[in-house]
Amino acid sequence: MDELEGLIKSLGRKGAIMILGALANKNEMNFNKLAKEVGYSVTASRVLKDFSRHGLVKKRELKDNLGTVRYSLTEKGLRIKTILDQMKKA
Repeated sequence: MDELEGLIKSLGRKGAIMILGALANKNEMNFNKLAKEVGYSVTASRVLKDFSRHGLVKKRELKDNLGTVRYSLTEKGLRIKTILDQMKKA
């Protein structure tokens, strides 16, 4: 499977578009809030791993005792979101 096919498969995962939209609307979100957006933490975890592998999402681990992790869209992720929004309008 080439990179484009993998990216399309990742975007087709349950909750993927919801996560992309949530991250586009906010600069950064923690995992728990993203999992609530999707409704399933396992699904959110898979989507975020896929998005990270494809360079759509960056992960930032905070240096606190709680092990807080925040996610945000990369420039590539923002471009993909823009393309999807344009497709929705067409």
